[in-house]
Amino acid sequence: MTIVSATLPPITSFRSEVEAMLDIALAAGEIALKHYRGHIHVDYKGYKDPVTAADREINAFVVNRLRDAFPEDAILAEESADEPEKRLGNRRLWCVDPLDGTQEFTEHLDQWAIMVGLAVAGMATAGVVYCPPRDLLMVGVVSEAAWAWNKGEWQSLHVSDVRDPRQATIAVSRSHRSEKIDAIMKYLGMTREIRHGSVGMKISLLATRQADLYIHPSPGTKEWDLCAPEAILRAAGGEMTDMYGRPLRYNKPDPRNPHGLVASNGYLHAKALKAIREV
Repeated sequence: MTIVSATLPPITSFRSEVEAMLDIALAAGEIALKHYRGHIHVDYKGYKDPVTAADREINAFVVNRLRDAFPEDAILAEESADEPEKRLGNRRLWCVDPLDGTQEFTEHLDQWAIMVGLAVAGMATAGVVYCPPRDLLMVGVVSEAAWAWNKGEWQSLHVSDVRDPRQATIAVSRSHRSEKIDAIMKYLGMTREIRHGSVGMKISLLATRQADLYIHPSPGTKEWDLCAPEAILRAAGGEMTDMYGRPLRYNKPDPRNPHGLVASNGYLHAKALKAIREV
C-alpha cells in the first residue's frame, strides 16, 4: 500500500477521528495480510459463521488503539464481549468489524475488508473501509463527502444517477443468495448483478458506482457490519434504510439489525422498497 498514513482527505469536521481511523485501518491491514499470505486456521462461532486468528488479533489491535485515542467513547466490536450497560449512555460509539467477509478471507478471495465506523447520537457519521489485497481504501464523513485513495491522491466518490431499475446493477451475496432477491429482481425487471462477498464491500460498490442497489432481506447483519459503509454511502450521496424504509440506528441494546437492509444510489430507493412490499 502506497498510502501515506498521515495524508487526510480535504475534510474540516472529524479530522482527528478520520486520521485515527486511517492510521488504525492501515496498520490493521498489515496484520491481516500476514495471516492472509499464510495458513489460515478456521474455527466456527456458529453455523456458517467462521472466525480466524486474524479476526481476533485485528479486533484486539483496533479496540486498543481506539481506547487509547478516544478513552471517553464507547466501542462495539464483533470479536469483543458486548457490555451494553457501558455503552448505551454514550453519545459516541465506535463500531468495529475486524474482518468483514471472513469466509472470503479463508478462501483467499480479495473480497474482505477492515471496517471502522463512528456513530454519533445513534447515526452513522464517519467510516473507513479498507481492503488490503486490492489497495482499496475508502473514507466518508456524512456531513461532508466520501473519498477513495487512488494513484497517490484522494478522489471524490459519488453514487450513480441510474433511475431505471432495468438499467441498474444489483450487488448480491456470493454465498448466501436468497430466493427473495430473485423475486425482487424479477419484479423490478433487473438483469444485471455483481456477486460479491462482505456486506460492507457490497455497500461500497454503490459508492464507487459499480452497483446501484443492494438488498439484504434477512436479519443477519449487526451494527458493526453497517456503520462504516453506511457513512461512506451516505457521504457519497446514497441512501440506506431497513426494508421498511426506516433509518438505521446505532448503539441499541441489541446490536442486531432485525429488519433487513436496503442500500441504494437514492434514486432507486423508493422503487426497491415498493418491490419488497409487493414481493
